Amino acid sequence: MRTTTVPLDSPRAPAPTDGPSSDSLVRDGQCISPPTPVAGPGDLEGADLSPWFNPFLSHYASEARRCGGTAELVRGVTGVEGLWVADGVERIGTIFSRSHALAERFVRDRGDLGVFADYLLSPNAEVFDIFRASLAPVRPTRRYRNVLRAVRPSDLPALCALLGEVCGPVNGRWFESVPWRTDSGFLAEVDGRLAGVGWVTVVRDHARLHSLTVRPPYRRMGIGTDLVAARLDLARRAGAKDVLSEISRGNVVSRRIALAVGFERVGEMYFHPPLAAAARSFRSVPGGPTERTVLDRRVD
Repeated sequence: MRTTTVPLDSPRAPAPTDGPSSDSLVRDGQCISPPTPVAGPGDLEGADLSPWFNPFLSHYASEARRCGGTAELVRGVTGVEGLWVADGVERIGTIFSRSHALAERFVRDRGDLGVFADYLLSPNAEVFDIFRASLAPVRPTRRYRNVLRAVRPSDLPALCALLGEVCGPVNGRWFESVPWRTDSGFLAEVDGRLAGVGWVTVVRDHARLHSLTVRPPYRRMGIGTDLVAARLDLARRAGAKDVLSEISRGNVVSRRIALAVGFERVGEMYFHPPLAAAARSFRSVPGGPTERTVLDRRVD
């Protein structure tokens, strides 16, 4: 799962952490085991931890481990109760769980990590709307305003520079295995300079658009719209029947693009900023944390 963060600090930041302590949790009077590492895809077979992301859980866990991050399961009496995925470079984690109490534990103990969850668990959390669309088997006719092409391994230095410039710290290991079996990227160039990029993940017949980034000088040129359309077309050709994307409620442009190409809002999730960032965030931006975009987190 691609993630991003805006690094903030405070005079008395807590020590770095990779998530909650390993103390046992209790839910409905029953003991839940401490988190244990995900051993393989079979650990998450049949797991029901999210209204939206169940088809992608094994992919998220394997990508987190490949990139040097954390992928841990929390087991209860009846099976898997939660999946915790975190990236130590980008300082972002996500807790997938149907348990409000379990999600609350991970958010409460997040320290200097920003944490995504399906529950609103802190007053300064940022809302991300979940958008979903069905993919017709027939490709709609579309004319692109910009020239796009698939991402190549030789593009990776420029891609990391772009993401770092627009989004903050980036774990470059995520790009090491381009091209992937499940993930594909498209980019746009203007006058020989990388102007924008976007990614799509396809797992069986489910797809997810994510990590859309457009450099500020090249916005309002239709690049974001073209990158969305190209990724939808690839997902359709790969056999996907439905597609998800998460967009910050403050990202008006990306929301407008999603609605224009047939997405519908079906739910929401929440980004809980690092505890070290909360005080400064409210001082610098009255009414809430600084705007960022997620999991499609990058502004168009």
